[in-house]
Amino acid sequence: MPTLSSDDAFAEVKAKVDLVKVVQEYVRLTKRNKDFWGLCPFHQEDSPSFHVNPQRQSWYCFGCERKGDVFTFIELIEKTDKRGALQMLAERAGVELKKLSPEQRDRADLRKRILDLLKLSAQYYEYVLWKLPAGEPGRRLLESRHVGEETARRFQLGYAPAGRGFAEYLRAKKRSLADAQEAGLMRRDGTDFFAERLVIPIRDERGQVLAFTARTVRADEQRKYINSPDSPTYIKGRVIFGLDLARDEVARRGHAVLMEGQFDVITAHQFGLANAVASSGTALTDDQVRLLKRFTDELLLVFDADRAGRDAARKAAALAAHHGMRTRVATVPGAKDPDEFLRAGGHEALQLWQAVVDKAPSGFEAGVSELAAGLNPSNPNQVEAVGGRLREWIRQFPPSLHEAYAEVAERQTGISRHLLLRDPEPAPSAPAKTNGSGSRTPAPRMTPSRYLVQLLAVRPAAFERVSDRLTPEELDSGDRGVFVRMLGSYERGGPAGLEADLAGYPSDEQDLIRRAWAAPPPNVDDEVAVELAERIRLEHMKGMHSGIIRQLSEAERGKDSEKVAQLEAEAREIYRAIADMERRG
Repeated sequence: MPTLSSDDAFAEVKAKVDLVKVVQEYVRLTKRNKDFWGLCPFHQEDSPSFHVNPQRQSWYCFGCERKGDVFTFIELIEKTDKRGALQMLAERAGVELKKLSPEQRDRADLRKRILDLLKLSAQYYEYVLWKLPAGEPGRRLLESRHVGEETARRFQLGYAPAGRGFAEYLRAKKRSLADAQEAGLMRRDGTDFFAERLVIPIRDERGQVLAFTARTVRADEQRKYINSPDSPTYIKGRVIFGLDLARDEVARRGHAVLMEGQFDVITAHQFGLANAVASSGTALTDDQVRLLKRFTDELLLVFDADRAGRDAARKAAALAAHHGMRTRVATVPGAKDPDEFLRAGGHEALQLWQAVVDKAPSGFEAGVSELAAGLNPSNPNQVEAVGGRLREWIRQFPPSLHEAYAEVAERQTGISRHLLLRDPEPAPSAPAKTNGSGSRTPAPRMTPSRYLVQLLAVRPAAFERVSDRLTPEELDSGDRGVFVRMLGSYERGGPAGLEADLAGYPSDEQDLIRRAWAAPPPNVDDEVAVELAERIRLEHMKGMHSGIIRQLSEAERGKDSEKVAQLEAEAREIYRAIADMERRG
């Protein structure tokens, strides 16, 4: 490790690196007057509070109150100590550190040698692909995938031939075969790890080769792809494939198109989608999201169409949300992945692609559609099952989004947002309540009146359609009070009024409403509310008609002719109204 006498090394490195340029590799900065501002990479925020002063070569975040110089920044962003930051920045500045412990010196030297080997290997593979007859299988594969030479060279694609030519090349360049094994380039027997494969370099956002992935050209090879192992230069979950080529287009378009595989990205760039990048087949990680957030706040997720791809898209949407990033999910029709879709589109590929992008819902909405697929709203068991899945889906997002996302899910599915925001109440330990004598109290019968009250508890906005079709007196006596209170809450506070006023309701009414929230009736749309209101009014009018007929019989027995005439008129009027309602219904 650097000793105290290495203060000169710190000073020399600090003199040779520009804090602004270093920070810009991690944070999008905007210049204001002489200073620079951006979103702090060390805490979640929506407005820039991270300030970089180029004159003082210092930074400060007004949000989390962290501060420091270029070494402090690298310590925090790369999760290392000050000596580790010195090592990284010294490599960048070309400063040789002489006061290192043997272990530190060995690790630094190995990393440097491996990076050099990887760069050399990429050049070798690319030369073989385009200049030697041995590269013909690779060229045929690219032709079959509609990848032209210009695109292939941008990605520095190459070909690893069979035999020991790679080892001989390294010997001629005086490179260590042991280092090549450490880098995952060579097997112990001296053969090329990627032999007879099209080789795709994995580069960091600055274009430095860190590893390779390679696709077989042989039909009898069971493993289609093989990859470099993690090494002193490469940790798979920290790299985004294609970002070095896509970063400018990502900034221009305002979003990155995140795919799964490297060939998806290569094909996308071939067809002009230059903001495409890939997570290299891994589940998206925190480190990868942080890396992408340096360049954009929005991701268009275009993963494979199988179940694994859909699951990966949901996980990516939730993870991105925790980093303050927006997502949309595009589904390519009639193809298993973007590569196949674009190649099949030919000259119309871009037009077809744009149609897919235009229809892409948000990451959350896409998850709702998938989790609620096949929902029958009239089946209470299905409603409860889907509601449970959606509750878990909502909880994968930051708590600040839960209310809004529950409303989105309610609009998509008709399932009450109250059900989506709350766990169902636990089932009682006893199957039914008992009265004072020990006998069971039967559960209340689900009448149209009670159904309507529960529906309005779940969907208060339906009062707009119901209030002019029904009076409280027309409901069952046990439902009138809660109906009047709920209507008043809605008129005062809109859809949120019920929840705001609930604490002031009688306890039995609170219980009724909370039960409706936890287990809503099967159908909760406005048309059902109207149908129930009209049914309740019809039943109420039929009851009134029956009552009038009874009064009429009594009046006839009492020989009250004036009363009889009045009741007959009322009975005829109500009968006509009943007939009219039944005819309309």
